[in-house]
Amino acid sequence: MSDIFAPQNNDNTDVLSADQVAAYLRKHPDFFINRDSLLAEITLPHESGHAISLLERQVKILRERSIESRHTLNQLLETAKYNDQLFNVTRALILALLMEDEVAQIASATEANLCTQPGIDACSVILFQAEHLKNVEHTRLESAEFLQENFPTLLRDRRTLCRAVSKDTAAFLFAHQSASIRSVALCPIGRERMLGVLAIGNKSQDYFNDELDTLFLDFIGEVLESILVRKIL
Repeated sequence: MSDIFAPQNNDNTDVLSADQVAAYLRKHPDFFINRDSLLAEITLPHESGHAISLLERQVKILRERSIESRHTLNQLLETAKYNDQLFNVTRALILALLMEDEVAQIASATEANLCTQPGIDACSVILFQAEHLKNVEHTRLESAEFLQENFPTLLRDRRTLCRAVSKDTAAFLFAHQSASIRSVALCPIGRERMLGVLAIGNKSQDYFNDELDTLFLDFIGEVLESILVRKIL
């Protein structure tokens, strides 16, 4: 095997490029074996301004990659922990709802269950007024006009909407729980026929925002629709 670092014949004016040297070393990762003297002569610049050996640079790179891998693993573990928590919340809520027969009890169980979860400072189930509704005594009924005026995209797109809200809007959504609510997640109850909205609030203005993953809330809305539609229509 020829040595690419061997002295070149003066008659050969071709000069190897850096890319060619790099390509050769990738194909021959064992090149520096038995070339300790050459390896010792190679130095690399360092942030401090001092030169370091190739071995030191390799150790530094491996250490950085190890740290990055640990960070990635920690993120995956946090995501798994969060997903596990969401599963437990969803399971507990569904089991609680299946035990209730009255619409008011379903709404109350939903609010009580979700309000115990981290990040949820207020919760309210609001159904829309309609002539065909039945069995909705002691249940909060509101006109859809307020939501249409303040959250037009919610009724148009029928997708969970997350945003900051004013004190007046928080007061409408959460009544007695509204004093410190600054951001909300509004989850439609029903897609084809929207029965109402599940409103969830947080004291932080930035907690519920348009970058938040709403898969969990969308699912809760679908569960509520499935249970409520048999009780009120």
